Amino acid sequence: MAPGPGQSSLGTGLWRIVYGPRMNEPFPILIIPLLLVSLGAAPQALHGQDGQAYQVLYEASDRYYRLETLCAHFRQVIEITLLSQTRSGEGTVCQRRPDRFSMRFSDPEGDLVVGDGEFLWTFYPSMDDMQVMRFSAAGSGGGFNFYRSFLEDPRGRFDAVHEGREPMGDGTSHKITLTPREVSGSRPANFRSAVVWFDVDSYLITGLDIHETNETIRRIRLTEIRVNLPIPDEEFRFVPPRGARVMTAPEGAGVSSR
Repeated sequence: MAPGPGQSSLGTGLWRIVYGPRMNEPFPILIIPLLLVSLGAAPQALHGQDGQAYQVLYEASDRYYRLETLCAHFRQVIEITLLSQTRSGEGTVCQRRPDRFSMRFSDPEGDLVVGDGEFLWTFYPSMDDMQVMRFSAAGSGGGFNFYRSFLEDPRGRFDAVHEGREPMGDGTSHKITLTPREVSGSRPANFRSAVVWFDVDSYLITGLDIHETNETIRRIRLTEIRVNLPIPDEEFRFVPPRGARVMTAPEGAGVSSR
């Protein structure tokens, strides 16, 4: 079905959430409204491959902060180096600015992460069908928005290198390597390094390889990206099942991953 007015599609359809076995190890990141980061904010002098990398990052930032909604199908592989384990799966992530987020798993069935604007809820019945975790949206970051993690002040927060173009997602993407800088006053990154792919036409993220601080490597591939489609409010609501233990995390506590 063709998108309606104000809608656009980078894929072939919408999804339902599908996650792989024990795959809900979400990447904790904020979903908070920000001022648009325009290309005019980019430094005037950009040279060589690094200059091209930052140009792509600022294009992507400008594109992302103009969106109202975004959903995408993903495939994910997590390499847990310390345990010599690998977990893989697939699913769908949806978000609506400024602070709504959802991951609803079909494998394991019923697992979910939902940000309703006030709280971030995690419920993993595949592990414990009587326990729900509730985090303050402000304290937890309100969701797992990897766009903001990579696109907020990219030149100030990262050393970036453009590694060329290659097939990724539903087409061809820029491949950019990011290494966090330690800059006073900047929001610290919670990963050691990352490779991020951006579609050459839309500048939306199509792939991620994230080397996390706990030595875990997370590889995510995004396809069937849909933007500015209406998403019903029910997608971002969660009511704990009757009899479940609702555990409220301390203010500022990080969202636990599986």
